[in-house]
Amino acid sequence: MPPEHIPAISSDATRIRLGSCVVCLDAATAEAELERLPFLREKEVEVDCGPTVLHVGGNLAMGWSAWSDGRILLGHVLPRTVRPTRLTAVEESGLVHHFTNALIGQDELDPGLWMRWLDATGFSEEVVRSVCDERPYAADHHATRIIELRSYRLHFSDRPDEHVWLLRERVVTALGEPYRGIVGPDPTDAAAVSRDRRLWLHADEAAALAQFVARDDGRPPIVTLQEAVPLLGTTDDALREALSRADNVVQLTAGVTGRTHWYVLEHLAEWLAARP
Repeated sequence: MPPEHIPAISSDATRIRLGSCVVCLDAATAEAELERLPFLREKEVEVDCGPTVLHVGGNLAMGWSAWSDGRILLGHVLPRTVRPTRLTAVEESGLVHHFTNALIGQDELDPGLWMRWLDATGFSEEVVRSVCDERPYAADHHATRIIELRSYRLHFSDRPDEHVWLLRERVVTALGEPYRGIVGPDPTDAAAVSRDRRLWLHADEAAALAQFVARDDGRPPIVTLQEAVPLLGTTDDALREALSRADNVVQLTAGVTGRTHWYVLEHLAEWLAARP
């Protein structure tokens, strides 16, 4: 590897992100990691001076870290001996876990919320509202759309409890192979797979309930193209043209039964909206 391909890292750097899988806390550690894993030299390197790590979480499969500038980053933190735990209660509650699983190279968890949870001493939770819509679409198989609103109460030693509401929506089918360890409502069904997952976080109960009501619109979990046309207010030709341009239709198709292709309605809406 030519020397010019090795990124220069400032000696006072406090966060060096090597691609999307490693975050180093100092220049010496980053340089050692680049030497140990030369392929990282071809990845994007992001260098910051000043931010400090507040929490290191995750597991061997996927690490994550929370930072003083409000960012939550995927990737294992090096050196591994540095393990601040100021979001332990929140991590145990599963609140951050939902979002770190959903992150794909971007920060989606509002720092105005999660930074208020630092040093929480515990939590309690309950399901506020839930709805489950099913649709059979193959012999002995059905698709399920699950919407759940869950309330979390975070406890602190030096101030009153805080509440946060998590709205979670999933579309689960029983065709196709499972991926990333995600299974459907029946974990004994080895073919169940989540085809769509959406998450929203609210600090206000009224806003959370309003969004739950808006999402609970009775739409079927999956649809055919013919069924989607009137629901999307489009034409058959326009929808098929949008699908011809999309690059992830095969991965996100909910299943095929005979000659019938099934889709999550919101995937079709996104592909249609992306047309030129």
